[in-house]
Amino acid sequence: MRNRPLIFISFYFVLSTYQVQGQEHAKNVQEYKALKKRVYSFTKLDFITSEGEFNESICTLLIPDLKEDSPPYVAIYYKRDNSEWFTESLYRKRLRFNFKDGVLKLDQSNFWDWFEIAEIKIVVIY
Repeated sequence: MRNRPLIFISFYFVLSTYQVQGQEHAKNVQEYKALKKRVYSFTKLDFITSEGEFNESICTLLIPDLKEDSPPYVAIYYKRDNSEWFTESLYRKRLRFNFKDGVLKLDQSNFWDWFEIAEIKIVVIY
């Protein structure tokens, strides 16, 4: 019983001197210094057709210098009337898209409440 504080102190000393090192993945990392950013802005007039349907043409974005071996970062920002901008991550929704030969195709399910939205911004970083 008397050695109990000594055991805790020595255990604490061992843990405090232990160095934690993360794994190094130097061979798996590529840095891209010259990233490009595009922001596409759409209002209700752009993404709702005259028939009141969703305009699927905003789902296809032509980006000629988009390379297939370098996946882009895509974020969609929504704005309702009298509201702040928000992203799909507020609803824990996964963004769905595919890209090939300079064409980025967004899935229509990304625009799940398009009838309540006033503006949409699509940000692509590649």
